[in-house]
Amino acid sequence: MARGIRMGWAENHVAKIIEHSPNAIVTVDRAGRINVVNIQACELFGYRREELLGRPVECLLPVSLAEHHVSLRDRYVAHATPRAMGAGRDLQGRHKSGSLIDVEVALAPLHDDNGETVGVIATIIDIRQRLATERQLAQQVQSLQQEQQALQAAEHNLANIIEHSPNAMITVNAAGLIDMVNAQAARLFGYLPEELRGQAVECLLPGPLHQHHVSLRDHYMQHPTPRAMGAGRDLKGRHRNGSLIDVEVALAPLLDANGTVTSVIATIIDIRQRLQTERILARQIDDLTRINEELDRFAYVASHDLKSPLNAIQKIVGWIEEDCAELLPRSSQEHLALLKQRANRLMRLLDDLLAYSRAGRREYEVEQIELAHLTTEIFALLGAPEGFSCVGEVVHLQLPRVPFETVLNNLISNAIKHHDQGHGNIRVRCQIGDEHYQLEVEDDGPGIPPELHHKALAMFQTLQPRDRVEGSGMGLALVKKIVEHHHGSLRIDSDGGRGTTMVVQWPRPAVPAGSDDGQP
Repeated sequence: MARGIRMGWAENHVAKIIEHSPNAIVTVDRAGRINVVNIQACELFGYRREELLGRPVECLLPVSLAEHHVSLRDRYVAHATPRAMGAGRDLQGRHKSGSLIDVEVALAPLHDDNGETVGVIATIIDIRQRLATERQLAQQVQSLQQEQQALQAAEHNLANIIEHSPNAMITVNAAGLIDMVNAQAARLFGYLPEELRGQAVECLLPGPLHQHHVSLRDHYMQHPTPRAMGAGRDLKGRHRNGSLIDVEVALAPLLDANGTVTSVIATIIDIRQRLQTERILARQIDDLTRINEELDRFAYVASHDLKSPLNAIQKIVGWIEEDCAELLPRSSQEHLALLKQRANRLMRLLDDLLAYSRAGRREYEVEQIELAHLTTEIFALLGAPEGFSCVGEVVHLQLPRVPFETVLNNLISNAIKHHDQGHGNIRVRCQIGDEHYQLEVEDDGPGIPPELHHKALAMFQTLQPRDRVEGSGMGLALVKKIVEHHHGSLRIDSDGGRGTTMVVQWPRPAVPAGSDDGQP
């Protein structure tokens, strides 16, 4: 009887352990029917206890596995040993709602007093949270691996960039010793890379600067910022052979993960060739400036000094014409008229040459100009033949008046002078852009073939014989010089047929806000 009491107490104790286990526990008989299910199993699968008792255990498996599981269950009962269920496979249980649950299952046989297998106890562990954590950890591990690979690739690429940089690069630690030197730095200073590593950076500086540079280096380590080294001073490095090298140096601190400066990277540019080129260019600019000044002086002096004898020639011609015109034979009178014409042409040429030499010598204040009014004034002063008209667009401009008026005067005069008929129409208009004025002077005279555009803008060039059209060939050259002095441009718009448009691009000067500049 005592033995029976002990057996009852043990069974009751085991039942409590099963009921309050943190894992789901289910026992089934040899026929696969559930005969024990604890609270955790009910909560895991979403059933009440009475809904599961007596039902085939396959109700807790995915539908697709239920039929196959019957044969697996029978085989296990025939050869029952404690083991994990479905070793090496992902196991899933089926919730009452039909959703699947990731689980691990441990199986153990239940025996009667005779050692016969009467059922199986299954301990079921919900591993959904664990799998989610494992997946998250796997993703984090993969992300870290990718970041590490990217970091290694970046470090490799950075090392390649530094090594193959066209500029010399070195890194110097806090003690002033060279840690890294690229191939270009080794070539620049005449060393092998391994000869420089571990050496004090002062070995690359002129001897007199060594001691002072140590204090400068220490100061930089205390106040590190990316900047140019020795701003405003001529820097020199020292080659292995002792010769000095003109250089520019840019400094930048290198920080560790904590933001502490561990070393400094110096980018060193060899500027010897650049300085030599700058010296050559400076000499050439000085030479060109001197030559241009001499040419301007020559043009001014020549035109001024030639005027005196030319004025005398014109006076003598006038006296001969007054005193002897009736006494001279007709051929001599024609020769005298031709001499007078040539003298007048030469005087105009000297005047134009003098104007050309003076162009750009003086700067003028910006004024407000009304284009239509200025066009009318210029046209009236030119004294054009009766059959010509010239109309300007009503537009307000802000420009230096004197050079602009000279340009417009020459363009209108050219349009009249080179017209092939006794009548013609000239239109002057201006487009106002954000940065430029575009002045256009259009006539209906003979066009200029494109292949002659360049010639028409050159000095002393006319496209018609001077006996037919009086001119020095300086008008458009003067316009071009004035416009280019003001950073503008001049071009010819003509296909060689009827009509020519001279197009001037003139930069708009900066004017005070609120000033009148544009259409009225």
